[in-house]
Amino acid sequence: MTRYGFIGTGSMGSMLIRKFIGSGLVAPSAISASSKSGISARALAGKTGITAAPSNRSVAETADVLFLCVKPLQVRDVLDEVRDVLKPGALLVSIAACVSLDNLHDWTGDTVHCIRIIPSVTAEESAGISLVAWGHRVTPEDKKILLGLLNAIGTAVETDELNFDPYTDLTSCGPALIVAMMREFAGAAVRTGTIRPELAEYLVKETMIGTARILAGEQMTFDDVIGRVATKGGSTEEGVKVLQARLPEVMDEVLSALDAKRRVVSDKVAGGE
Repeated sequence: MTRYGFIGTGSMGSMLIRKFIGSGLVAPSAISASSKSGISARALAGKTGITAAPSNRSVAETADVLFLCVKPLQVRDVLDEVRDVLKPGALLVSIAACVSLDNLHDWTGDTVHCIRIIPSVTAEESAGISLVAWGHRVTPEDKKILLGLLNAIGTAVETDELNFDPYTDLTSCGPALIVAMMREFAGAAVRTGTIRPELAEYLVKETMIGTARILAGEQMTFDDVIGRVATKGGSTEEGVKVLQARLPEVMDEVLSALDAKRRVVSDKVAGGE
């Protein structure tokens, strides 16, 4: 039986565990997990039936597939801690942004098979994208295992690591950015004085859900939906014109801010902070 280990049971680590179990592909008995204080791992074990391990090393030494679900600046310390107990040929799956495959290879030795993934919170609903970049030691069997898991909780998109940052902006960061825009949309309606905040949020949520279903179910493009709603000469068209005039600069600034933050974190990772 393939043994799965998780170091880190925060928001993303615990979600992956719950979804993998829910998919039926991984039994709770095949998973052990650790967390910094041990509290969250024990709580998750109580809910899911996995094993809460007493240390990161005890997780790593039994894992055939080890998910590293810690913050970028914690990755090197964790790998320094467990490096000597990693199984030869073990599959190491890191979800950390700004930590490259070269970093992972340097910090784990010559026998570990390294993979980077960037999952999305949308996997909670078995939807959305998980980005995957393969290290040079990864085998076809490794790929089969991981793609099977990720495609059971959404859609895995394989890509070169060079594409990770711009793709991450759209996938992993995307839900927060989209919802932040919709919050401001609802807020504008509230400022007219004609609608309560909770009702505005409800109406926008339901509209987002319906729009996503149209895009997915009818295979429509963004322009298709805009054209269907914003009929020529109508009031919606005037609103779209405002967005088309002002949003490009805003979105350029958003992506620049994301990139600048990543550069800061990447420099800290490279500097061993």
